[in-house]
This record gives sequence, structure tokens and C-alpha cells, in this order.
Amino acid sequence: MTIDKLIDLAENLTPIEQNIAQYILKNRNEVVNYSIQELSAKLFVSKSSILRFCKKLGFHGFNDFKVQLAKESILKDVKVESFNVNYPFEVLDAPKEIADNLLKLYEVAIKDTFMCIDYEKLDEISKILNHCQIIDIYTHAHNSNIAQNFKDKMLTIGKKVNCIENFYDQRLNALASDSSHVAVILSYSGKASWILTILKKLKEKNVPVILIGKLGSNLYPGLVSYHLGISNLESLRNRISQFSSHTALQYMMDVLYSCIYNLDYNKNTKYIKNSIEYMDDRNL
Repeated sequence: MTIDKLIDLAENLTPIEQNIAQYILKNRNEVVNYSIQELSAKLFVSKSSILRFCKKLGFHGFNDFKVQLAKESILKDVKVESFNVNYPFEVLDAPKEIADNLLKLYEVAIKDTFMCIDYEKLDEISKILNHCQIIDIYTHAHNSNIAQNFKDKMLTIGKKVNCIENFYDQRLNALASDSSHVAVILSYSGKASWILTILKKLKEKNVPVILIGKLGSNLYPGLVSYHLGISNLESLRNRISQFSSHTALQYMMDVLYSCIYNLDYNKNTKYIKNSIEYMDDRNL
């Protein structure tokens, strides 16, 4: 449901909250870039008034509200109404139409994920992963490809990552973990049946947990240390394939790797250059 409709359906908005709503609807593009302090100063209202307004619309806070506001702008810009994210092509579509629709879908998924990023949290997570001794990625099915890709990238700068896919191995690994480990869980929905069992054991072992999944997928906030949200446009079941969620998750993992790389840019670049001849023995 769009913000416009949420405002229309909202009950008992105070005169102050109605003024907040009117200002936001008229100044969407500017509000997306405001902090709550800046919006408060613009409207001469308290931050608590803005927070109450956001919560009446069903959002946890102002940042969640801004994510939705930005998403609606993005989808409007790329004319998302021209295709279905879950069924991006139809039976009579020609190859060019299919290619064009997937191009639009990837653009939407990446832009939507971009707007979900909490940059302070991203920076903190990057530093934690950069300095920890052991990174364990817990995931399954198609997300294993993204985990393996991240592992390969990290190895190119000399950092080891464990990709644990088998449910039995996941439990063994969690059991053997300690505070020198950092766990990364990749799950679009956050509802995979194996997650809670692993989270409980990691909590017991004092292992920080980073969950990367769609907005709203952190179902166990008491057991998850950090949550990086990605686009939540895709249906969990009613779809042709995981086009959108795969693209969004791959983008987020690439961003995360790049932030880690950038923390020691010169050192990592030197490492890559020094290893080229050993890793690539082609006669080019």
C-alpha cells in the first residue's frame, strides 16, 4: 500500500500530523534526504510528533518511512507498472521484450536495495568482518551461489570465509564456534526452518550474527546483532524465479565486499597485484 493510501486510511491524525502529511506529500524528493532533525526544523514540530505520525502509518520509525517513500519514487521513475516483478515476461513476449523487462527488473531491485542501506550500520559491519578471525556464512539453496561468490572475492584479498550449506554441517559449525567467529546468514524471507536453531546456538556461543535479507525479515531481533535489509518486492512463492531477490542480495554482498576492500585499499590492491601471476598462468 502506498504512503498516499496509508495517509488516507489513517484514523485520528492530529492537526500537527496532518500538516506533516501534507508537507511530505508535496516535498517527497526532498524529504527522502532529510534526517528527522532536519524535517523537525522545517516544520517547527518535535521529533516525537514525526515518530508518532510514522507509527500511525504502520512504520517502526522515520527511517523505515523514508525507505518506503524512496521506493515509491524509484518505482515510479522506472515505470514499474509496465511489468510484474514476479512474472516479468508473458507467454507471447519475444526475446527482446524478455531481455528489456529483466533489465528493468534488475534496475528496480538494485535501486530499491540501495535505498534500504543504513550506511552507519554498513560501515560498522564492514569493520567487524574486516577484523574478525573467522567468517561463517550460513545459507542454503540458490543463495549458496552468492555466498560462494563472496567467499571467492574475499580470498582474492587473503581473507578466508566458510560457506556452510548442509544443515548437519551448519549445526556442527555453530557448536564449534566461539567469539572469534562472526556469522552471516543469507535468507531473503528470514523464515527458513533452520535459522532459529542456529541463532540460538550462536547466541549461546557469543557469536555476532549479521542477517542479510528483505526488509522485515529480522524475525528474531534478540538473536540477531545486525540486519542489512534488501529489496522486498518479490513474492515468497508466487513467482517464476528469484530474479529480484537474487539480484538484490548479490548487489548487497558486492557492496559489503567493496566496503571491506576499501578499509585497506592499498594493502588489498597490492595483494591482488602480487598474486596475479600465481593465480593466472595463461600466456596472455
